[in-house]
Amino acid sequence: MGHHTVIHVITRLDYGGSAQNTMLTTLGHHRDVFTPLIVAGLPGRWDAQGGQPATEMNCRLLDRAGIRWHLVSSLVRPVRPLEDLRALWELIRLFRREKPALVHTHTSKAGVLGRIAAWMAGVPAIVHTPHGHVFYGHFGRILTWVFLRIEQVLSRLTHRMITLTESERDDHLRHGVGRPEQIAVIPSGIELESFRKLVAVRKERPSSFTCPSDAVVIGSVGWLTDIKGHRFLIEAFARVKAVHPSLHLVIVGTGPLKDDLSALATRLDIHNSVQLLGHRKDIEICLKGIDVFVFPSLNEGMGRALIEAMAAGLPVVATRVGGIPALIDSGSNGMLVPPADVEALAAAMRTLIDQPQFAKQLGEHAHRSITERFTVGHMVRSIETLYRDTLTERHAW
Repeated sequence: MGHHTVIHVITRLDYGGSAQNTMLTTLGHHRDVFTPLIVAGLPGRWDAQGGQPATEMNCRLLDRAGIRWHLVSSLVRPVRPLEDLRALWELIRLFRREKPALVHTHTSKAGVLGRIAAWMAGVPAIVHTPHGHVFYGHFGRILTWVFLRIEQVLSRLTHRMITLTESERDDHLRHGVGRPEQIAVIPSGIELESFRKLVAVRKERPSSFTCPSDAVVIGSVGWLTDIKGHRFLIEAFARVKAVHPSLHLVIVGTGPLKDDLSALATRLDIHNSVQLLGHRKDIEICLKGIDVFVFPSLNEGMGRALIEAMAAGLPVVATRVGGIPALIDSGSNGMLVPPADVEALAAAMRTLIDQPQFAKQLGEHAHRSITERFTVGHMVRSIETLYRDTLTERHAW
């Protein structure tokens, strides 16, 4: 059987969900079978997900685990033809030198350049995880069309694709990207144990929360970007706050919209009750202080922060987008509302505040519904089984 070198290629190795997924996969690999190497781009000025310090932190973690890594300075997120050609050439040279049995690309830009380079370097097996998709919500119409055509062509060079949810798989197939037998659904692994334990812990306001001790806390976790929909949460919160003066809103996360969201809270005259907490590593501590968790995303692959809140037994309100409806049976283990709908969001929040018994029941059901399927162990085992099957088919096992 022997050792098989697997190279993971990702655009940014920061604190974002796709980077966490890639890190957990790489750190979880059975080293007696798979020898991993991570190749990543540089985050540049983009710091919404931890930026350069996050990349350095992840590289230190890899060093401690004895896993090799390589940063390609020309591998950047925006489309820059000259940089892209430079990155492509560097990847081709790297693949020819390392001779991996399999290249596994993650996210859009690394997915495009990494798969072309692997094909040109004659790598036996190519696997791609899009980590969500860019068929709507991210780019304008023309760029989206161009990207879709590129993905359709690249899916023919790809031996296997991994989507995080059934909904993401169906979206790819509907857009003519990949074939049913080519796409496997493997949820992103999450370290759930510390969140599960919160169910047995009494509510406690973290010292970082500025609200009075008797406040009812609405909470959310996510990067402060348009696609996460926090603007609608703040507007809905203002409406509910008018009826429930003791409400306080805490949003954990950082990103380019921080000042805009702050200004919106000021304009709605609720800035004293809205706290933008910034990036936190102690999400479990934050969840201990939250009474109702709201996830207002406009497009979501899987919703890592949502799954963590559900595992912690919190009553949740989330939008009916992407992979979220597969997690939540509305009225049973959470509440679903349409995206970008301030009225519906406010109504759902009021229901959970006005009916604490119902909210408690939703939280208990949410906790029970987050099963082994979402653990890191399950993800790594499923991915390695897919690697074995692909390498066997390609006569490289």
